[in-house]
Amino acid sequence: MKSKVNSLYIHIPFCKSICTYCDFVREIARCQKQEDDYIAKICNQINKECNHKFKTIYVGGGTPNCLSDNNLNLLLSTCKKIKAKNCEFSIECNPEFINHNQVNIFKKFGVNRISLGVQTLNENINKIFNRKHTNKDVVNAIKLLRKNNIKNISLDFIYGYGLMKLKDIENNVKFIVNNKIPHCSFYSLEIKENSILAKQKYQINDELIDKQFKYIIDMMKKYKYQRYEISNWCINKKYQCQHNLAYWNTNDWKAIGLGAYGLENRNYYYYSGTTTNFKKINNKYSDKDYYFQVIMMGFRLIKGLDLKNSTHVKAFNFFKYKIDPKLFKITKDNIKVKNVNQLDNILISLI
Repeated sequence: MKSKVNSLYIHIPFCKSICTYCDFVREIARCQKQEDDYIAKICNQINKECNHKFKTIYVGGGTPNCLSDNNLNLLLSTCKKIKAKNCEFSIECNPEFINHNQVNIFKKFGVNRISLGVQTLNENINKIFNRKHTNKDVVNAIKLLRKNNIKNISLDFIYGYGLMKLKDIENNVKFIVNNKIPHCSFYSLEIKENSILAKQKYQINDELIDKQFKYIIDMMKKYKYQRYEISNWCINKKYQCQHNLAYWNTNDWKAIGLGAYGLENRNYYYYSGTTTNFKKINNKYSDKDYYFQVIMMGFRLIKGLDLKNSTHVKAFNFFKYKIDPKLFKITKDNIKVKNVNQLDNILISLI
């Protein structure tokens, strides 16, 4: 029997400017009507396809909070109808767009988790990234959210860019600590083929990335933040991102919107096309592909695979003959990678 999907991802592809590192489906709207029509289209899809309540809803992008107030109202009011009690309702935001009107809309429709894209507190590097916010915008956004009782705030940072110094990393971590931010993510700079940095022939420095990541891990440990996934930390368990845990545990999730990816009943799908005409592309997983997805995502978690989860056990057993037992620690509850920083090499050995 098909189980109920508890998580919903909605993709908003619009931005006011394009970051130089970004390779997600994103574009600058040609006119207001393009944005209006897209929001109307996905709200119609939500109303037609989402006939139960979701435990997590995540609105990502793009830059969801660059939408007009009218479109934010329409989108979030539509989502409110399918929001379960105690739903984790997240939206990705750029700090410069957060204002009183927007925060009131968030509150009105039950948004209770904000993921702020900060990237770095080095404003010169943010200019290279084509980020438009200032550090003052970040501080003001956090203050305004907290003033309105939205306390579950996550900050996203990037590390590994050539001009970044360890001092920049230290400033980022100290900002998190000094402002008592409950959740944060540190993502390594990646050069994807459709990004502006790729077209500029920017080269990754693996040694720099390793050095900065080790520094991040050491500093976050020093300040007693709990690392629960390779790139994610929180001050305590209640602030772990429940929506992302659905991905990492390979639970099913529903997706809506151009550029969105979903997984339902082993059917991995995505939406391709344009904002005015996009369609679902389906890809039914084989056992090998599905169990590889389970391994790849599950071992990102610091606790590893859950031995009480039959799918996790089946996935581990499927690849067991290829796995070096010296690389893993097995307890009565979990199987985890001894050194999660070696995960890429382990996954390559399974392909």
